[in-house]
Amino acid sequence: MTKYCFDASALIDLGERHYPERLPLFEPIWTFIYGGIENGDIVSVDYVKTELKRKADNWREDFVVRADKMFQISVDVELEYASVIAAVESHSGLPVNKARDRFLSGADPWVIALARDIKNCAAVSAERKPLKDYGLGAICVELSVRHINLVEFFEENGIGQ
Repeated sequence: MTKYCFDASALIDLGERHYPERLPLFEPIWTFIYGGIENGDIVSVDYVKTELKRKADNWREDFVVRADKMFQISVDVELEYASVIAAVESHSGLPVNKARDRFLSGADPWVIALARDIKNCAAVSAERKPLKDYGLGAICVELSVRHINLVEFFEENGIGQ
């Protein structure tokens, strides 16, 4: 069974931009999301929780409490994170620039680390197409980690069919 490691962008798109939880129309999406969190198929890292809290509104505050079980960190994930950072820093095809610094300072490397640690896990973000050089999708491609966007997540799980 595939597990899904959500980035902050995917959660923000879900709850604030496109599929507000407060609208009954989107209840099947949220039932699936919370069910996946409860059974451990939908996960994320503590650093995503921190990003969500940074600009918290009512929805983010409520979601972080309700979905607290999804946010994880472990020694194994920390070791995998170190491996991700080393791979990015030593990759000859990735330029050293401000985009790299921004990527390395955010939650994205942690999301990739968790997905790598879990093994059969896809990193889920709001990206429709991988950004050039940096961004969750682009680095996932470079590090052979499966990356999907929200629409692909919905299709893969039969949500809305």
